[in-house]
Amino acid sequence: MSKRDSSNTDKIEPDKYYLPIPAGTPYTLLAQAVNKFNVEIVEKDIILPGSAQDEIIPKSWVLRGEKKDLEEAKGFIMEKMKEHFKRFE
Repeated sequence: MSKRDSSNTDKIEPDKYYLPIPAGTPYTLLAQAVNKFNVEIVEKDIILPGSAQDEIIPKSWVLRGEKKDLEEAKGFIMEKMKEHFKRFE
């Protein structure tokens, strides 16, 4: 989890943290985490080393919320993913 950086243009909320969402995470799990915990899905600029200022900055989805809520959401998503993958054993 990372603290909000000042490069984003949206309102700065000092008590909010980010949790990157790995590619391939099912939308249903994200929706469950958002509904179960006090977190939200937002877009965040991806900082690429060596990129020029006039380049288009790619965005990524992240979960945003208080640190405790993000930790609980992360644990929930990880547990659900483990359950999902056990079906393939």
